[in-house]
Amino acid sequence: MSNQTFLVGTGIDSIYACSLTSTGQIELLNETKCGKASTWLLPRDDLLYIVNEQDDKIETFTIDDRNQGKLTLKNTISSKGDTPCALDFDPSGKWLAVANYGDKGASNFTFFPLNDCKQPEEKGAQTNTVEGSGPHPTRQQHSYCHHALFHQGYLYVVDLGTDTISVYHFNDTNGEVKLINNQIKTEAGAGPRHIIFHPTKPLAFVCNELNSTTNVYRVDSSSGELEYIQTIKTRRQDDENDSSKENYPAELQFTPDEKYLLVSNRGDENLVIFNLNENNEKEILSVKEHLDCHGSFTRYFTFDPTGKFLLIANQKSNNLVCFSYNRDNGTYTFISQLDNIQSPQHMIFLNK
Repeated sequence: MSNQTFLVGTGIDSIYACSLTSTGQIELLNETKCGKASTWLLPRDDLLYIVNEQDDKIETFTIDDRNQGKLTLKNTISSKGDTPCALDFDPSGKWLAVANYGDKGASNFTFFPLNDCKQPEEKGAQTNTVEGSGPHPTRQQHSYCHHALFHQGYLYVVDLGTDTISVYHFNDTNGEVKLINNQIKTEAGAGPRHIIFHPTKPLAFVCNELNSTTNVYRVDSSSGELEYIQTIKTRRQDDENDSSKENYPAELQFTPDEKYLLVSNRGDENLVIFNLNENNEKEILSVKEHLDCHGSFTRYFTFDPTGKFLLIANQKSNNLVCFSYNRDNGTYTFISQLDNIQSPQHMIFLNK
């Protein structure tokens, strides 16, 4: 296996290009300057789309060299909201969706039409809001749109501020949306952050940032609607009982063999690894173990395209960590660590 190149989005004005060797060593290749806080990266063909979370912008780069991760800035537009935090393409590939969290201003989800050069344009953009609030005194005064994701022709919008998941029809002709029935409500004060869909089963999973839980839903493929099945805690009991600790789940992903679901615990500094129980319709998830992240405030993690390695980005300790993954028994072995990567918050491989 040759070296693999990946990019690291950050909380500063840089994108790092790194190399993952065949033995799991992480090496820094170069650094590209960008707007403030490139906390979400989305590649498509030879283009890279990123949010500038602190500038309320979306930037488009060309990927000039995939082996070295070299980039050139081509376009910058307003995100049409405050604190953009997630990007996705609609199924037609004609629109770019952004979730604007709204940390200090307007929260919404907006669609930008792509021009002939596949760059998003502000003209013709369609902006939508989620109404409501939640019980948390400082994190739920209003809508905080955290994730907008297309799945099987439907749009799912996860809103931390209103404790809701909204399912929409999307019109790729004009960029307009229509809500399907009622919003799905999580537990009050849960603070849903991200949603993920199982690759082969009609199941959806949502990690909740404010109460450290994960929800499981059954997906109706004919309507896109979600049926609630289960809620499970992400924390160990000892951590939950420690009043000095605060915890905020951030990301969730499946292992490459689809046997386990992982959720990052920012604060407890670990990944909770859930078993996926195929034969238990009411308890889809059960806790297998908690994996020490070798750092602080894990914002994001991902597996390499070969499925052999797990990479973890620790935001506050400024380091990347690599574990090997053993598919035979579902275990992890610490391999390497790269320090002095400032505020790492997202990662994408260029050879996926």
